[in-house]
Amino acid sequence: MGIRTTLNKSLVLPISALALAAVVLVSIFTYQTGNAQLEQRIHNLAQSSAVLFEDLLWQMDNSTIEVLLEKYVSLGAVTAAQITAKDPDYNLQVGDSQPAASSYRYSHILERKDSHSTRQIGILTLEMSYQLVWDMVRTRILETLAVASLAVLATTFIIQYLLNNRLVEPVLKISNGLDNWHGDWHDFKINLGRNEHHSKSHENELDRLVSSIHGMRDQILAANRIIETKDERLLSAARIAGIGYASFDLGSGKIVECDDIFASMSGQTVGEMMVASSREDMLNKRLHADDFDQMMEIRRQLAHGIETEGAFRIANATGDYRHIRQLFTVASRKQGESSLVLVVAQDVTELNRLQSTLVHAQKVKNIGNLTGGVAHDFNNILAVISGNLELLEERISEPLARGYVQTSFRAVKHGAELTHQLLAFARKQPLQPEVLDPSRLIRDSLSLLRTSVGESVDLEVVTDGGLWRTEVDKTQLEAAIMNLVINARDAMPNGGKLTIEVGNTRLDRDYSQLHYEVQPGQYVCIAITDSGCGMSAMTISQAMEPFFTTKDVGKGTGLGLSMAYGFVKQSGGHLKIYSEIARGTTVKLYLPRAKASQEAPPSPLTAPIATRFHGLHVFLVEDNDELRQTFTLQLEEMGALVNSASDGNTAFRLAPGIPQIDLILCDVILPNGMKGPEVVAGLKDAYPDAAVIYMSGYTENAIIHQGRLDDGVIMLQKPFSRADLVTAFTRASEAVSESLLIT
Repeated sequence: MGIRTTLNKSLVLPISALALAAVVLVSIFTYQTGNAQLEQRIHNLAQSSAVLFEDLLWQMDNSTIEVLLEKYVSLGAVTAAQITAKDPDYNLQVGDSQPAASSYRYSHILERKDSHSTRQIGILTLEMSYQLVWDMVRTRILETLAVASLAVLATTFIIQYLLNNRLVEPVLKISNGLDNWHGDWHDFKINLGRNEHHSKSHENELDRLVSSIHGMRDQILAANRIIETKDERLLSAARIAGIGYASFDLGSGKIVECDDIFASMSGQTVGEMMVASSREDMLNKRLHADDFDQMMEIRRQLAHGIETEGAFRIANATGDYRHIRQLFTVASRKQGESSLVLVVAQDVTELNRLQSTLVHAQKVKNIGNLTGGVAHDFNNILAVISGNLELLEERISEPLARGYVQTSFRAVKHGAELTHQLLAFARKQPLQPEVLDPSRLIRDSLSLLRTSVGESVDLEVVTDGGLWRTEVDKTQLEAAIMNLVINARDAMPNGGKLTIEVGNTRLDRDYSQLHYEVQPGQYVCIAITDSGCGMSAMTISQAMEPFFTTKDVGKGTGLGLSMAYGFVKQSGGHLKIYSEIARGTTVKLYLPRAKASQEAPPSPLTAPIATRFHGLHVFLVEDNDELRQTFTLQLEEMGALVNSASDGNTAFRLAPGIPQIDLILCDVILPNGMKGPEVVAGLKDAYPDAAVIYMSGYTENAIIHQGRLDDGVIMLQKPFSRADLVTAFTRASEAVSESLLIT
């Protein structure tokens, strides 16, 4: 069926339907209009004749009435007429009355008016058949059908003519042009037969369609030109991504095709790969022994035509193993031929190293969060024990009992050291960094270090000239060096050589790319080297985890190296372990170079004076009930007047009733959503002269930012002694005095 026939059918049927609908609408309209006109005419006739018939009926001129009614019927004004009266009884009907369904009947009351009333004297009834309306409708339908038929024919002809010239012929030309295309886009062109004066302003959708087809042709030609150079582009992209390609015969193991990237992954040239056997060379010579079973399983899958992938360790020319990820696809071949395996490979050694580093960092972070939380609760317990031991010590005089107390104090101190080491690893400890010369710090500690290593170990300290300063927490650095020295000593049970070297160094971008957490820059390096038993790669990977130790039971906590690692990281530095079995170990601490070149002057020592607390008004805010009770008893025994609260809301409720506060002793971590610094800020508004001391076993960055205490903050790490409290109060009081002088 051609497009013209389809269009004719598509046009004639809708137009005919529209014409028929128009006829129906006209018929309905004519019928309704005719009925309305007929009814209105009967109404008008009855009303205009009523006065005449009232006079005639009153005069009882029956003959005239009959003549008039017959005249109405004969003239076609009505088909039937009737006048009835009761007094005297009278009934006159002219014409043939029809059923109510086929005629319209209208009755009008005839009345007689006198000076006193109006009296009904009869009824005039006029009747008209609907046949007149139907005759009019029939005539109108015939007229409308005639006009509609002519209109349908004319419209169809005009539309067909216009469509044929403006749509059908161009569409057929487009269709013929596409049918006559034989695959050569260069010669493909559709001509709609437009004359040369046909401007763009007169273009229609078909012109734009042809332009789009020509545009598509041009795009295909351009795409073909791009496809012609795809091999070179894909090869360049593969080189950038480090993706290599090869294929080998699964039956013989012979390499069929290989590019230079794939060959370089095993440290060979393309020529060497082409004469090698993937089975013998790769499986027996270069593949890591632990990956052999995986490769054999992949070969079994390939034998069944299954696409698969795997990651293998393959040795290069130097014997170093590289991690190579490979995707294997079995290509279809003729029946009876051995399967051809296509291989796409990528060296993922650096990616695996980075993933391992990230996993280790996340593992260290998770362990740090756990140990930090444990340290908080454990420090509170130790603080309760320590405080009650101090109270007990003042109440006993028996030497033996006091010895028991001192033993308990030592246990508490040891427990506190463990929690401090945990916090150091978790990087949650409060640091008080100062600019210092690390070589001087080591020289000042040399006698203690020699005592710690013993006579069987030869300790040597080597420092460079012009050593840079570093800004770190002095106490924590001393502890880190001591822990590393003790570890080195324990690695040499029969004695040996221990060297501490201090020098300037620069970590460049190449080093930072291998250790993503390291920032390039200038560092002071403290290297501690021993000639001991050394560590395996597995031991090195676990060495900085808390509680990991290779020492015998009871000879180490496994926290020394992890504490040093956490401290160095919190200080913005880096820790690296170099070790070989039976050849010794070197642990290097890289500490950032300080911006300031001068060391901070030593802080003056203030002798603790217990009498400072006599009569002192102390506001204690501590959420642990047992610890709050213990601190209250200690402060009261020192002569202080103590008010206490368990949280911030309670503190704010009690504060207005306290006339004087000299010292605010506040825990950093408090319940109910309000931390210590917020509580102190609210209390200081009311008591600006009050000294402030924070206390905590775990700060959660509330007053520590980037490993440093906020300026002017005095904090006690739980557990602490009375002497620590007095010293802290002295510092806090001096800070308040200085701020008052400034203001």
